Amino acid sequence: MALFGFGQKEDKEVLEQKKAGWDLASAKIKTWMFILAIVAEVALIVYLARQYGAFGEMIPLGDKVAVVDFNKPVTQAFVNEVIEHMDKVKKDNAYSEVLFIMNSPGGSPTASEELSEYLKDYHKEKNVTMYIQSVAASGGYYIASAIKPLIANKNAMVGSIGVILPHYSVEKLAEKVGIEEDDLSSGEYKKPISFFKKVEEKERAYLKKQLLTPTYNNFIDSVAQNRGVKRATLLPYTEGKIYVANDSSIQGVLVDEVLVLHRLKERIKKRIDKKIQFVDIMPTDEIGFLKDKIEFKFSIDSGFDEGLR
Repeated sequence: MALFGFGQKEDKEVLEQKKAGWDLASAKIKTWMFILAIVAEVALIVYLARQYGAFGEMIPLGDKVAVVDFNKPVTQAFVNEVIEHMDKVKKDNAYSEVLFIMNSPGGSPTASEELSEYLKDYHKEKNVTMYIQSVAASGGYYIASAIKPLIANKNAMVGSIGVILPHYSVEKLAEKVGIEEDDLSSGEYKKPISFFKKVEEKERAYLKKQLLTPTYNNFIDSVAQNRGVKRATLLPYTEGKIYVANDSSIQGVLVDEVLVLHRLKERIKKRIDKKIQFVDIMPTDEIGFLKDKIEFKFSIDSGFDEGLR
């Protein structure tokens, strides 16, 4: 009997220990669930705050306008960056449309074509408003022409429809310092230009026929199509000339309307008919007081495409 009583006492102690362990585990689980609930709630609050604007502006979902400031020369790298950010906006229902501000002197013809066509397709899914603030020249205008109506600051520079392949000859300098070019190539036209000599007439005619003229014609045809004008109507403005946006001769051809940016934004707000905010979606890359003052560009390749303007 004594042994039986001892066993009961032992079993009771084991059960109490197990119960205490269960209670401790349960308390830990409840604590973690509480912490997770708090974290989830904070995350939700932060998300809603971002969607509604800067913590208290109460901007409803779907009432943001993405602002793209295209403020660099047209290169494929920059175009890819712009497309990447605009793709994110397309998928984000917090943004109702896009305000594209053009501030570019031009650049690569292929990159200009890529972004021009991208904007036209994008415009079918999410509205794009195009505004020329300071300059839309050459490739910059190529891109801007993709969206109608084309609105500009009256002092903005537009046009420069043409193609150029920059070339510099260091032949005389090379002779003075004793530098000679000694490369190897197969094919008569494999290397039509060199930094160490002037372009000869034969190579000049070849480059113009095979590269510059076809690219120039593509430029004209694309802008004419984008602007909805006949090629013959556009041709007088395709001689590489630059125009001030309020020039009466280009109204309806190169530009549709002149306006300042803040009034354009007010127009967008009125059209959407809701309280909205304009959000700059392009990252800034400040590099100190030399920003936009110095550009280094060197290539051992011919760089035909990036060199065309």
